[in-house]
Parts: sequence; structure tokens; C-alpha cells
Amino acid sequence: MLFALDQVLESWKDITPQLTSIVLTFIIICTFCIVYNVKVRNLKEGQELSGFLVLTESFIMTMENMVVNVMGKKFKHLTPYAMYLFMYIIVSSVIALLGFEPLTSSLTVTLSMALISFIGIYYYGLRYQRFLFFQRYLYNPIDIITQFVPILSLSFRLFGNILAGSIVLGLLYGTLINAQGAIFGFSGIAQEIFDEGDFSAQFTYWWSGFNFLSVALLPWLHLYFDLFDGLIQAIVFTMLTLSYWANAKNGEHEVSNEPVERDNIKKLKIRMKKNKTKKVEIIK
Repeated sequence: MLFALDQVLESWKDITPQLTSIVLTFIIICTFCIVYNVKVRNLKEGQELSGFLVLTESFIMTMENMVVNVMGKKFKHLTPYAMYLFMYIIVSSVIALLGFEPLTSSLTVTLSMALISFIGIYYYGLRYQRFLFFQRYLYNPIDIITQFVPILSLSFRLFGNILAGSIVLGLLYGTLINAQGAIFGFSGIAQEIFDEGDFSAQFTYWWSGFNFLSVALLPWLHLYFDLFDGLIQAIVFTMLTLSYWANAKNGEHEVSNEPVERDNIKKLKIRMKKNKTKKVEIIK
């Protein structure tokens, strides 16, 4: 029994920071949904909505409008998925403000999200176009290779932007720790900490351990890299996923634009006939 407990404790050290963020993000989203459900069920007729319900309803309507504008009214049922996708990214970025590693800084996470979007492309393409979905490969065989571009585009865009922010902040933290250590006569403390892997060593040097320079300067960058950048990436990832599905459902742009081009040609012919009749009347 004690041996099994020791194994569990040893394996606990191998848990990646992203896995911790995944669990926390899952708990926060589930808690949010449960609280919303309870508040809506307990809401009496004629009772004023609380601030929480007003903000949540606004968020739901915004996401529903996004889905309807991109996919159409028939696909309003995709709103919960779009909401969860958006919240999954933004919540992980918000908890990064508390010192946790964003889950999207792992390529495994972003790649799995991109694979789900890629599977959705084939699902909507085959469901609404049937075997015409593969017609594009006959006209342009290069599409056989470029069909995998959405996987790379979605996964690396999200992974790269979030990871870049983490790297920039890490470098700034190391720079400010060294700068403050140099001011108080403890130069090279950051290198010592990272080389030995003992982060408690910074508290040996009180003023470098407190690191008031990073406390004063870096919170503003955290707001940008963790909050603002996370919000932008959540919107982009959700919109691109819906756009890929809409294009797969509706077919290629050339095919979908044919009826519009025919209507434009008909309108031009009607205008030409009207102009001819006007010229004849003027001559008379």
C-alpha cells in the first residue's frame, strides 16, 4: 500500500503545468455552467435578472449571432460548442494571470483542437455535398496536400502566439531579477536559480527574491499577453473553425458564386435592352 502511494507521489511530479491548467479550466467552465443553470431555473417570473445572468445572456447571444452569421440559422445548435471552444481558450489565459501555465502553450492541446475542426470540415462537406466534396481534387490535385493546411494553421497560430508571450515574459522576469540582484550586489542570481533548478534560492537574497521591479513593470504586460492576446486568439480560433465548416458545407467559392454571376449577367442584359429602347425614343 505504501509502495503504491509512493509511486503516485512520484508520478505526481511528472504532471506537466499544462495538465494542471486543463483540469482547472475544466472545473471553472463546469462551475460556470452549473451556476448559470441553477440561477435560470430558480428565476421567478417578473424577477429582475442579476448582473451575472445579464452578462451570460449577452455572451450567449453574441456567440449565437456569430454562429448564425457564419453558418446560417439552421446551425444554431452549434452555439454551445462555439461557446465552450471560446471559453476553453480565454479561461486558460485568464488563470495564467494567477501564475499557471496556459494550456494552449502546449502543441498537443492546440493540435488536438485543430484535429477536431479538421474532422468537422469533412463531416459537413460529406453531409451536404456528398461525393461532390472530392470534386475539387480533380480540378486541382494540389488540394490533396493543401487540405491539411487548416490543421497547421489553427494549431500553430494558437500555440505560437501564446508560447511567444510566455517566452517574452520569462525573459523579462530573468532580466529584472538579474538587474535587481546587481543593484543590491547579487549579480547573476537568475542564472543561478535556473541552472540549479531551485527557485527557492531567490529568497536567500531578500531584495532579489521580492523582485519589486517585475511587480511594478510586468503586470501590464501580463494583461496584454495573457488577457488581451488570449481574447483575440479565442475569437480567431472560433471564427476560423466556423468559417472552415461553412466553406465545406457550401462548397468552393467558384461554384457558389455561379448563380450570382448568372443573375448579374441577366441584369446587364435587361439594362442594355432598356438603354436601346431609350435611344430609339430619342431618335424618334
